[in-house]
Parts: sequence; C-alpha cells; structure tokens
Amino acid sequence: MPFFSSGRLAPRERNATDVVTLAGTVVSILLLSLVAVPQSGFEKAVIGLIEAVPSWLDILWWLGIITLVLWILTVLVTTLLRRRSDVALDAGLSCVAALGLGAVVGQRINGSWPSLAQIVAGGTNGTVPLVMLAIGSAFAAAVAPHVARPFRRFGQWTVATAGVSVVMLEATTPIGTLISLLLGTAAAALVHVALGTTTGRPTTVEVTSALADLGVTASNIELAPRQSGGVVALDALDEHGDALRVKVYGRDARDAQLLARAWRGLWYRGSTGTPAGRLQQVEHEAFVTLFASARGLLVPEVVVAGSDARQDSVIVVRDVSSALVDRSTDELPDAAALAGIWGVVRGMHRLGLTHGELSPEVFGVVAGRVSLREMSRVALADSDDQQQKDLAQALVSTALLVGNDRAVSVAGDELGPDGVAAMLPYLQQAALGTALRHRVKSEAFDLAALRSAIAAAVEVDVPKVAELRRVRPQSLMTMALIVFVAYALISAFGNVDVSQLVDEISGASIGWLVAALIAAQLPFLAQAVATRGACPQAVPLGPLALLQSGIGFVALAVPSTAGRIALDIRFFQRQGLQATTAVSISAIDGFSGFLVQVSVLVLTLAVGVGDVELQFKRSGSDGSGGGSNLGIALGVLAAVVVVAAIAAMALPKIRARVVERVRPILGQVADTVRSLRSPKKLLQLFGGNLATQLLFAVALGLCLRAFGGSLNLATLLTVYVASALFGGMMPVPGGVGVMEAALTAGLVAAGIGSTTSAATALVFRLVTFYLPPLWGWLSLRWLRHHDYL
Repeated sequence: MPFFSSGRLAPRERNATDVVTLAGTVVSILLLSLVAVPQSGFEKAVIGLIEAVPSWLDILWWLGIITLVLWILTVLVTTLLRRRSDVALDAGLSCVAALGLGAVVGQRINGSWPSLAQIVAGGTNGTVPLVMLAIGSAFAAAVAPHVARPFRRFGQWTVATAGVSVVMLEATTPIGTLISLLLGTAAAALVHVALGTTTGRPTTVEVTSALADLGVTASNIELAPRQSGGVVALDALDEHGDALRVKVYGRDARDAQLLARAWRGLWYRGSTGTPAGRLQQVEHEAFVTLFASARGLLVPEVVVAGSDARQDSVIVVRDVSSALVDRSTDELPDAAALAGIWGVVRGMHRLGLTHGELSPEVFGVVAGRVSLREMSRVALADSDDQQQKDLAQALVSTALLVGNDRAVSVAGDELGPDGVAAMLPYLQQAALGTALRHRVKSEAFDLAALRSAIAAAVEVDVPKVAELRRVRPQSLMTMALIVFVAYALISAFGNVDVSQLVDEISGASIGWLVAALIAAQLPFLAQAVATRGACPQAVPLGPLALLQSGIGFVALAVPSTAGRIALDIRFFQRQGLQATTAVSISAIDGFSGFLVQVSVLVLTLAVGVGDVELQFKRSGSDGSGGGSNLGIALGVLAAVVVVAAIAAMALPKIRARVVERVRPILGQVADTVRSLRSPKKLLQLFGGNLATQLLFAVALGLCLRAFGGSLNLATLLTVYVASALFGGMMPVPGGVGVMEAALTAGLVAAGIGSTTSAATALVFRLVTFYLPPLWGWLSLRWLRHHDYL
C-alpha cells in the first residue's frame, strides 16, 4: 500500500476548499473565543462530569495522546526516508503558524502570553487554547493531502482521539479543545492556500497498472486535453488500434474528496443528480451508456468498469467517432449533420434522459451519423426544465459550429414555433453547462443575437428580461434625508443625548462587535436556502447567496421588498424560467417569510414560548422618558398605515387596480406551489426563513453584548421580528430610521436602558444594513459579469 498519494515532483494546485476551510475555521475561532473565558454554566457542568471519571482510566487518555505522537513520528520518518522535502516544508510551516496563532489567541482570551509549560502541557482546569494540541492538529492537517486516503483517515482519527484525551486529562477545557483543533486546521489551510497542494491524482504509470488489473491491454496512454474535477481523463489505444477513453476517479484525489464535492455541489449547478461516490459515478456512467446503446442511440462502447487494486474507480469506453470540433473548416457539418445533432438530443429525451452539459465537444460523427461522446453527466431525469436547457445548449452548440444562420434554419425546422417559444427563455448564459458557458465567454459569442435570430425565423416574441436600474442621484438624496429622519426619531423618541450615545459606542467590546458582524452575514446563506426551496428547479446555492448579498446593496435605494422581487425575477429569468414563474417564486419566498415572522410572534407573545417579557414603561431603566412616547408614536404610525390601506381598498378605482394586479400573481403562486411537492423543498423554504430570523436575532444579541447587556433568544427574536414587520410596512428604502426607532423601542421595552438600546440598534443596523452593501456591490458585479443578472 503506497504511503504517499502522489510523487515527489507532482504538480501543486490551490484548492477552493482550502479557502473555505480557512474562512470557516477563522470565524469559528472568533466566535468560540468570545465564550471560552469565563466558562459557561454548561461547560462547567461538563467539566464536573469529567472530574467524576475514575483516575485509573487516565492510562487510556495518555494512550490517545501517544497515538497522535506516534503518528507524527511515523510521518516524519517516512518523509525523511522518501526525501519528501515538500511534505516536510508544509508540515513545518503549519506547525510554526499554529504556534503563532495559538499564542495570539491565548493572549486574546487569557489576557497574557502562554508560558512554555502552558504551551506543552496545559494547566490546572485547562488552558485555552492548548497550543501543543494545535501544533499536532496542524501537522496532521498539513500532511493529509500528501498521504494516501487510509493513512489520512488514520491521522484524522488520532487527532480526534487526542482531543478527547486532553479534555479528560483536564489539560484544557472542551471549548479550548475545539479552539486548539480549529487553530491547527486554520494554520494548515493557510499554508495550503499560500503554497498549494498536490492533487493526489493517479499518474499514467498507475493508470497502466490499473488497466492491467482490470484485464485491459492499452498503449499510448496520455492525458486527455480536457480534464474535469474529481476525475483523470486519458486517451489510449487498444490492441486493435481503436481509441479508448479512460476515466479514473482516484481514491486519493483531493478534488474527489467529500469537502470538495460538497463545495462543487453547493456552488455550481449540480442539477443532473449524478451520484457522489467514486464507484457510484462509474456505475452510473456505465449504466446510462449501456441503456442508451440498447435503445438505439449511438454512444461509446463500455469496455470495463470497476475498481483496481488501489481502490481507484475506473471506466474504459471504446469510441470510434471523430469529434465535430476536430473536423477541418471545409468539412463543416451540413444540414444533415445538424439535424443529426437534434435527432440525438430528441432521442435522448424520448428515453427519459437529460444531459445538462451539451457542448460542441460532446458530439461526434461515425459513418455519417452523429453520436454522443460524453455520458458521465447524463441523468435519468425526465424534467421539462432540463430538457429545455438541453435544447438551448444544442442550439448554442450548433451555432458555435456553423454560425447563427445555418443553426437557426435547422433548429426552426426541428422545433417549430411552439418548441422555439418554449425553449427561448432558457437561451441564457446562466442556463448553459459549464464547458459551453466558458466557450461562449471565450469566443465572445452573442447570445442576444442568437435569441433574436431564432425568434424572428419562426415569428415568435423574444421574452423580455426584467430591467435593472442603477442608483440615481435622487435616490442618494432621498437616502440622506432618511438618515436625517432616523437621527431625529432616535433622538426625540429615545431621549438620548448624543454625547452619551457616542461614549456608549466608543466603549463597546471590539470582540463582540466582530462576532456580530460575522453573524450578521450568515442570513444571506439562510435566505438563499429559502429561495432555493421556493424554486421548482435546481439552482446553484452559491450565486443565490451572492444574490441575497446584492439585494442588500439595492435596498439602499429602494424598499427592500421591491428590490428583492426585481432582482429575483431577473435572476430566475437568466436561469431560463418564465417571468410569471420568477414572480411566483419571489412571492412564495416573501409570503413564507411573512408567515414565519407572524408565527414567531404568535408563539412568543400569545403562546408564551421562551419567557418573553416586554413592557412599555413611562421611563427607561436609566431614567429616560422615551420608552412610552416611542411606543405610542410607533403605534400611531402603524395605525395610520392600516387606516390608509383600508380607505384605499374602500375606493372602487383603487380596489379594482389592486385586484387587477394581485389576481394574476395569486394564480402564478398557486401554479408554483403545486410544483413544490417535495418535503425537502418545504423544509428549505420554511427552515431557511426561520434560520434567517434566528440568525438576525443572534446578531442583535451579540450587538447588545458588546455594550454589556443581554437578553434571552426568545426576547431578541421577538424584538427583531416585530421591528422587521413594522419596518416592512413603511414605504421607506430599507426601513431607514423606522427600523432603528422600532429596535430601540423594543429593547427599551425589554428593560434595556435607552442609551444602550439606541447604541445597540445603530450598531445592529450598521452590521446588517449599512456595511453589507459594500460587498453587496461586489456580489452584483460578479453576478452581472457571469450573466446571472
């Protein structure tokens, strides 16, 4: 069994998952360091339970630590014997980084730099963090990409065992252990981001050995020009000189590991539903290839599929076709060849198969017949959305091969006016496959011109995409006026002195403020999950999360609900959905969020869940008299809005206009709701909205902790939800001024002093509304650049 996953001179690559790991561990360390000292009641109870464990079991915990030490020594000796200076460099730099990070975090938590004894052995009742454990964790994480998967797993188990052991020996606290392990992981990820890591993919020599294990004789094995994550593609010749295509899903390949697959599955489309495991992917491709061949489609011949002695999963296919893109310019496919492309795609759909990654390279020609050369992304998914995307990808592929005129002529004959009308909304760059999208960008292909040409050829209308308006000077002036109104509201109703407010904010805890800023960005992800649940088709979560961030930028200029709806419509139209469906998705998402907010208030205020106590007093806890006035003012303002709405509905003209606009939306919502039959979708929809409210409440609590105050989660949730509902009723961009006043009133009613309440409300709005547009603007730029908007 090989110890290292790749050779000494193997190329290095930077991996996106290392960036994700680094960011996640840093955020976790910051949050845990805030609650590490003093110890919470729960942690004290856990420590008390540990102290009750018999001391004669200490030998077991020492064995756990010794196991980690032996693993480190084993790697060091093997590294020296194999002369793997690259592994030694990564491990050494990671240990140094862990030592430095551990010392800095220890000084931040404990108020003093750790001594040598504390670094090595910890101390009585636990040292936070235990730097030596962080160094051991960093060593194991640093060498993990370099060693074979069985040894990698063993190293991970030794680190986990050592973590449990140091807690049982009281060398550190439970939270101190978590911080130590996270520090080591962060240090290794930092080194990997800086230097890159080996990919662990099998070499051509290893592939030759794997083919021999599977009984395949091959020669002229070389890497294929096109490679994709998680698999090594190679070209070879069999004993008869026919072309073989070999795919190896390496056991030790980093991009085939769980975290990398999870990252790709979340960020990228992943709508074809192919399985995640190595062997399952090979079995899937072999099955769909054999299935399509048995039903008459021209596809490669499966030679063998299975696992070799190294436990790499391998599939070998024989393909005698020639790629369309490899043909010379005087041999451009004629109308019959183009019709053959459409015939292959339509035949695939008749079998209930969809591809999702059609591009010019996917099609080949054998004896005048068009074939499919790539079947790994084919799925047994008879989805109309995916079929329409396949048709759009086929049209773009043919246009790239022969130009718009010939491609449009054949496509119009194949699809007809009704088929073109159904396919046109999906003729968007965001709805194309990864390879085709990259080629469209690299060749500066004009999709808009193709849409217009195919629509004109069959005399159908081109679907209109919602327009995005930039922020105008009038909007900025309006925002400045609203900021002034916010200041007036808080000063008048809260009776807060400006100098007191400045002193309160200047004395805030920086650590809690950083934690609040981090926590305030997590709702973007929860909102993306909710929106994904409202969508009847699979949508990549990464761009959806960036969309929520972009909405925060737009909310500066327009009311947040209006901005959300406009961007949602534009985004989903770019995914190929009809405008009516995009509207209904946004409506369902918004309405479910409203239901969650109302349910939270009913449960906390009416049912009594969470022990919420809110009372508007004549004076705040610090003697100010703003609580009652503010509550009355907000109540009067809400009553005015309700009365105005009732009066408007009583007028026939206004009522008719409202009904005319609402009735079609309700019909669209009903159609989309009927498509959400999966419990998973409902869980995403309502769970994502509930998580959003909880995360905002947590951020509000962290802001309050920064000023020395505290409330239970139920009270924080009630204050935030009530303020958000109230702010949403006001036709003010982002609820500026209104939200600050409502939050201040809610916190005062919960017993917090008016100065502290006003400072908390301002800081909360800073981290949730005023600062996020900075990166929201970057998110919008990314989405526009990648044609998601």
